[in-house]
Amino acid sequence: MCLFKNKFETLTRDEVIDTICTLEREETLYEDKINTLTEDIKAKLNEGKLLENPLQRTFLVKKITLLTEKRERAIRQAMYIIYNLRLSERLKDAIDDKSLVDKIASLKSIKYFKDQKALALFLNDALNTKIKEEDVLTDADDTFKAVEEMYSGNLKIYGISDMTEDNILAFFEEGDFEPKQVKIDEEANK
Repeated sequence: MCLFKNKFETLTRDEVIDTICTLEREETLYEDKINTLTEDIKAKLNEGKLLENPLQRTFLVKKITLLTEKRERAIRQAMYIIYNLRLSERLKDAIDDKSLVDKIASLKSIKYFKDQKALALFLNDALNTKIKEEDVLTDADDTFKAVEEMYSGNLKIYGISDMTEDNILAFFEEGDFEPKQVKIDEEANK
């Protein structure tokens, strides 16, 4: 038995989801911040095009540089948040997977799969039973056919045509079906 419990065993799915929600809120804040800084930079660049005073242009260059640094820092922080969010999502998925496996593994019939030797014996027994029962059915079918072949109905009464399985299969394949008519021997039936 382990002396130390794995700290992830005590971590709940809800705690991970809370972390994910917090990270998503932070990501949104940083994304907004990055977009605002980008728009401010663009506005300052356009403003600088219109200025003629070199001192004011220099001031805008410093301001744009400062805003660019802030934006780059915000982007790095957002990437850090996104990376943590990605790993937290994977941790949540792992917790979900473990929970599903534990739930399925606790089912009674699933527990039987652990005993491979007994499973193999059971499957072999089931297969042998199936084979025996199939043999019984095919023997019964052969008996039916043998008895039915001995009987020939009065053709005058029933007017049976020879619609054998081979003729029907030929119809399925070729689309042309001409049933072979049984020739009625009028003298034999008189």
